Amino acid sequence: MPNSCPNCGTPVTDDAIFCHRCGRNFTLEIAAARPPADPADLDTLARLRAALADRYAIERELGRGGMATVFLAKDLKHEREVAIKVLHPELAASLGAERFEREIRLAAKLQHPHILGLFDSGAADGLLYYVMPFVKGESLRDRLDREGMLPVGDAVGITLEVCDALGYAHSQGVVHRDIKPENILLSGGHALVADFGIARAVTEGSAQKLTQTGMSIGTPFYMAPEQASGETVGPTADIYSLGCMLYEMLAGEPPFTGQNSLQIMARHAMEQVPSIRIVRSAVPEEIEQVIFAALGKVPADRPQTAAQFAELMGLPPGSTASMRAMGITPTGSRRFPSASRAMPAVPAAPPWWRRPQVVVPAALAVLGLSGLGAYRLLGHSRAGLASGDVNPRSVGVLYFADQSKDGALRYLADGLTESLIDALSQVSVLDVVSRNGVRPFRGTEVGTDSVARALHVASLVRGAVEPSSKGVKVTVRLVDAASDVDIAHTSIEFDTSKVLAARDSVAGEVSRFLREHLGQEVRLRESRLQARSADAWTLVQRAEKRRKDADSLLAAAQLGPGLAALGDADGILVRAATADPKWVEPMTMRAAIEYRRARALRDSVPRAAAAIDSGLTAAERALAVDPRNADALELRGKLRYLLFNLHVVPEGPESDRLLDAAEKDLRAAVEQNPAQAGAWVTLSALAYRRQNPTEGARAAQSAYKADAYLSNAPDILKQLFWTSHDTELFPEAAKWCAEGRRRFPRAVFFTECRLWMLTTKYVKPDPDEAWRLYDSLKVVTPAATWPYEGRVGQVIAGAVLARAGLADSARRVLLRARTGTDVDPVRELVGYEAVARVMLHDYDEATRLIEQYLAVHPDHRKGFATMSSWWWRDPGLQNNPRFKALIAGAR
Repeated sequence: MPNSCPNCGTPVTDDAIFCHRCGRNFTLEIAAARPPADPADLDTLARLRAALADRYAIERELGRGGMATVFLAKDLKHEREVAIKVLHPELAASLGAERFEREIRLAAKLQHPHILGLFDSGAADGLLYYVMPFVKGESLRDRLDREGMLPVGDAVGITLEVCDALGYAHSQGVVHRDIKPENILLSGGHALVADFGIARAVTEGSAQKLTQTGMSIGTPFYMAPEQASGETVGPTADIYSLGCMLYEMLAGEPPFTGQNSLQIMARHAMEQVPSIRIVRSAVPEEIEQVIFAALGKVPADRPQTAAQFAELMGLPPGSTASMRAMGITPTGSRRFPSASRAMPAVPAAPPWWRRPQVVVPAALAVLGLSGLGAYRLLGHSRAGLASGDVNPRSVGVLYFADQSKDGALRYLADGLTESLIDALSQVSVLDVVSRNGVRPFRGTEVGTDSVARALHVASLVRGAVEPSSKGVKVTVRLVDAASDVDIAHTSIEFDTSKVLAARDSVAGEVSRFLREHLGQEVRLRESRLQARSADAWTLVQRAEKRRKDADSLLAAAQLGPGLAALGDADGILVRAATADPKWVEPMTMRAAIEYRRARALRDSVPRAAAAIDSGLTAAERALAVDPRNADALELRGKLRYLLFNLHVVPEGPESDRLLDAAEKDLRAAVEQNPAQAGAWVTLSALAYRRQNPTEGARAAQSAYKADAYLSNAPDILKQLFWTSHDTELFPEAAKWCAEGRRRFPRAVFFTECRLWMLTTKYVKPDPDEAWRLYDSLKVVTPAATWPYEGRVGQVIAGAVLARAGLADSARRVLLRARTGTDVDPVRELVGYEAVARVMLHDYDEATRLIEQYLAVHPDHRKGFATMSSWWWRDPGLQNNPRFKALIAGAR
């Protein structure tokens, strides 16, 4: 055994099995010291070059680890740099080609923004290999070696991104089993988890191992006790390793060290985690508590999922945004989220690390304080959410829980919640989160702290509905978001035939709570729901539930069942309108359902047009009852605009009148209600269609201001990006692109917009970054749409190459991206290529492509003439005779 590690040079003892610095497995060195059976084994690089010469040009060795050697290569087909990882012969022999391929298939299905993807794999000349993107950055190990300790915000941000990647992998049945700084790559300010290639499947109820008995995969410094002892491991082993890694980022060394691997693993199993704040007092106490939780000796004592780990770190489960991206600075005032309480049932006691702090409740008990009085005494010392930039009058009403056994009261729970949100929204002194804002938490048990941070509110209203001897019992709690302390609570029992009276009672009780909470008179104006019939109100709530079912089905591409659910909802609304003919809500909801139906049927213009006609009829009936109803005005405007977009009406004066009528309705809607976010969204799209990006930007900003949680918030952010981009407000465009990526990391466009930014003068054209983003685009794009989206990415990458001065490469990429109408029926790709051709100064070819585009989109001719996008302002294009002839008379 050598006296120093061959990988990093650290001195080691004779009995060492692992390097205590880099984790190198010395059993491989011992095996390699034996005479090889085949002399060719001494030159893996030469064998790999010969075997893969038709696909990859192998350039050099990048490094060696305990399980594989990594080579830099060029993918000849795709003209990109890749990393090829070749398993060491001993590991390859123990796995075998068949088992290796089975494990690689598990890794290949992992597609996530923070997981290093997999391009290829196979066996070549007895070597087992797999191919990954080559990341031009550094590993976390490199950064730790250079800096020692990381800033707290950076350490937490990296941890959360790795946590998000692990949560996704665990949901796919894959446990990494070797989380360590060497396997975390840092690129573009983000973390990528590498080396899922040797992960094993974790199948419920199966103990079958994919590794040989006695083969330990992992590194002692980061290995969970059960993994070190050879037991079956699950997701909590990865969480343990992540906790160790977070400790090292903050303290400069792992939590447990030793002279050899056996000593290190024994310390993991028996010793308590040393306090990190002894060596670095700047680390918040809460972060230290998170580390203690993750490093529980017994798997059951740790956070059980990556989502729970993220929640402890202060983000909602499933969030992919790092604290840095969200602008959150870890401070000592941050509290752990307590376990969500489903009312009125008492939940099981949570693990110690999720229990609320007991100091405040104990102090209250000693002082004899309760309810609002206790809250007021504590109010001046709050260091939480209601301080600083959080509006003390901001309120979030969470969807009431349905405590019935069969879900029979879900419609009632939802209806009461939404009635309460609507009623409180009418109160000028309150800032109430919309239905869309709280909808992601419907049916979940997320802690108060996490919800409050996500919604940025000072108070939360929680409730539950359950059967009772009188009919139904509603329990309501008003909660201080920062401390999770109840300000007040109440219960109301009522007969289901008196549901309207119950609705008013709930609103009245919460109004009283808020009067006390805010210390001023708060009067609830009448809700927009002016139902006079309890039957009609109940029917509307049932219809709304079926509408939500339809939305879920349509989002899952189940068109038939989704349309059937919309039909059910419409039938229920017909009964509601009959029960209360003077109530506008059933008619506006029928118009909304027809609008959804029409959008779902856009590929069948006659069916979509029929749905629009039905929707317009319903909207007209609603406006006959209430001519100023903002919802009905918005829906009529949106239906007219959708009819215009379907080109049912021929282009000319008639279509112009249709567009004018749509705009008039939408403007009337926002005049009646300036917070009518849906109307603002459509006004933004309409302004863009009229080649007025400045007005489109203003309308999109009004929509976002009115409701940042709108269900089509991705569309708003996309519109904000394009309107800023086209008017050359590139910093604003970059801001909206980043905001979209933070909130919707799996949305294709918010990777694509980063590519578009590389085509602007705002950033340096970086071809390597363009291709990296292209690979990221593939990760987030569904397979069914990749034939189109992949070509979009190639065209934009071609434009980046053009800006970088690589004209020949750009032209090759653009030619390769061309396709027919089967992939691009509306010829959008043709328009995108025209942009790249302008950047190449290929003005004749750009004009030819614009002609093709205008053959499908003749109404866009004016946009080229007025240069609404900065691309078309290029003097070379504007002075091109062919282009001049094309746009003549269109201004």
